[in-house]
Amino acid sequence: MKTVQMKPDVTNSLLGFGCMRFPTKSGKIDYEQTMKMLEYAYSHGVNHFDTAYPYHDGESETLLGTFLKKLPRDSFTVSTKLPIWKVKKYEDFENFLDEQLAKLQVDYLDFYLLHALNKERWEIALKHNVFKFFETIKAKGKVKYIGFSYHDDKETYQKIGTSYDWDFCLQQINYIDYKKQQGIEGYELMAKRNIPVWVMEPLKGGNLTTLAPDIMNEFQKVHPNDSSAKWAFRWVHTLPGVKLILSGMSTLEQVVENIKIFEAIEPLNKEELTTIDNVRNMINNRIKVACTACNYCMPCPNKVNIPRNFKIYNDAYMFNNLASGKYSYNNFLQEEEKSLNCIECQECLLKCPQKLNIPVLLQEVTDNLSI
Repeated sequence: MKTVQMKPDVTNSLLGFGCMRFPTKSGKIDYEQTMKMLEYAYSHGVNHFDTAYPYHDGESETLLGTFLKKLPRDSFTVSTKLPIWKVKKYEDFENFLDEQLAKLQVDYLDFYLLHALNKERWEIALKHNVFKFFETIKAKGKVKYIGFSYHDDKETYQKIGTSYDWDFCLQQINYIDYKKQQGIEGYELMAKRNIPVWVMEPLKGGNLTTLAPDIMNEFQKVHPNDSSAKWAFRWVHTLPGVKLILSGMSTLEQVVENIKIFEAIEPLNKEELTTIDNVRNMINNRIKVACTACNYCMPCPNKVNIPRNFKIYNDAYMFNNLASGKYSYNNFLQEEEKSLNCIECQECLLKCPQKLNIPVLLQEVTDNLSI
């Protein structure tokens, strides 16, 4: 297992086990299968485990704690995340931390993150004096290193990223989304400040593992036996400031495959990066609707979530996974948000900078994704 010296006192596996997508059975974590996955990962060199307060409705931290309790404390590092949206007063900060320490059955956290920061959540943190909280929990020995995870625009990221001497940060980045949210600019900001970057969604939630045959052929012309997952992981590893790559694994087979990849993972060379550029272009050329998610068409008078419908539709075809698109459409959209509710009032036509025929395109979404 490839390792990284993230901090003077922390040598971690480059691959971290993300605990958000454990296998489930009857709506609950499949305990037996998950334990097999965690045990296999640990016995093959994975020594970092990452969870959060809301994962699996709070069950993730508890199960992970049961697993970690069996291990020597100095043989692993663990991170979890504070649900900043639940904080109503200063005391809540440490109350949540103490609850999480109890669930994880550890005396201290190696890494603690403010979870999924955006502009509004950062304002909550500042309102309740989060910097005082950081110093307090470090002084008490409850947390070694402080960071944050992020899902918002690059301007807010830069503001947060320069507001404190962070020990690390966690951001979404992969070879398709490298310009979205904080994007590559956010990575470069942290890298210049020598702040270790952790990466989530390196496979874009699994989408980069279901590529169409003609796209896979581009990879196979260079390395006939390498999986699309290996290419995606190696692209992230090419960024030298990345010190941890989190993967939310759901099956033992995924754990085995990822460990095999990370045993001897190397950054991409110039030729391989060109191949990634070609693949990125091929994927983007499969976009069905040239929607930029500017939201000028919103709000829809009939409550249809126009940009969200188009994103689900595009992802289904970009990543050769119509079944996933249908599932997302039918399960992740509120009923009133679905494209089938378009009444063709045409109000959106006057607002769209791209001059898209939105009602016609929404009908396409309905025809292809609605069950």
